[in-house]
Amino acid sequence: MNNEVTLDLYELQSSAHLGILRCLESIKHKEKWGYNYKGTLNDQFAKSISGANGEAAVAKFLNIKFPYTCNHGSEADLIFKDLKLQVRTQTRKVRNLNSLIIRPKAKKNELYIFVQDEAPKFYIKGFINSSTILGDDKYLTDFGLARPPCYSIPIEQLTPIFLLKDGSWN
Repeated sequence: MNNEVTLDLYELQSSAHLGILRCLESIKHKEKWGYNYKGTLNDQFAKSISGANGEAAVAKFLNIKFPYTCNHGSEADLIFKDLKLQVRTQTRKVRNLNSLIIRPKAKKNELYIFVQDEAPKFYIKGFINSSTILGDDKYLTDFGLARPPCYSIPIEQLTPIFLLKDGSWN
């Protein structure tokens, strides 16, 4: 099954606008962005746009409504068949060293989905239940950065996304 989703111009523009709005709302409400992230505002815009695009791509792939939510804290990004989904999006890294990032404060029993951003194409690589990872120090790292530790799950450890879509993963 194909895990590739292409967003059309309207979908790209709408989710890009949402990504920028999320950054601006965080500034307006004096909220910290990105777990001690030190990048510029333009870097934040780029990452937030990519993230919102990834959420829109997953919604399109699963054929569910994209809610366009802004700064709703730790609530699920999407709901699919009563399952709470958190979407994590990254652009392709050098030597393809991407991994799914889950923070230690994540809620149990939420599905984390990894999306690779090659806009306008997005590749939904797979997912994992947060309860499988939380508390397993095997995946805990800070990447050598002055940021809080997180779980970094290799892409090959993820469950293929088509199993979620067709309901056969559980």
